[in-house]
Amino acid sequence: PHLVHTGRCKLVSIHACNLDAAAMGQLTVYDNIAASGKVVAKILLPPHTAAGGDTTALSIEFDMHGVICEKGLMVDFNGGTIEATIEFA
Repeated sequence: PHLVHTGRCKLVSIHACNLDAAAMGQLTVYDNIAASGKVVAKILLPPHTAAGGDTTALSIEFDMHGVICEKGLMVDFNGGTIEATIEFA
């Protein structure tokens, strides 16, 4: 888990991709300072080698419309090789 911010904030967007060639990845964002509690977003990211042999990593952007997080922002990665940017104010 990675602590992004402590305290109240506005989650603006999430940009993510999975660089792993075979394993599925999952990114979970919590309104908390621990990887538990209220889930704000859960994103499943496919491996970057798609059917047909395409090896381009799929980059995904989620506009979170300024959702308010009261306790903080914690991000947890499971599986794959996930790269992510969390934009907040």
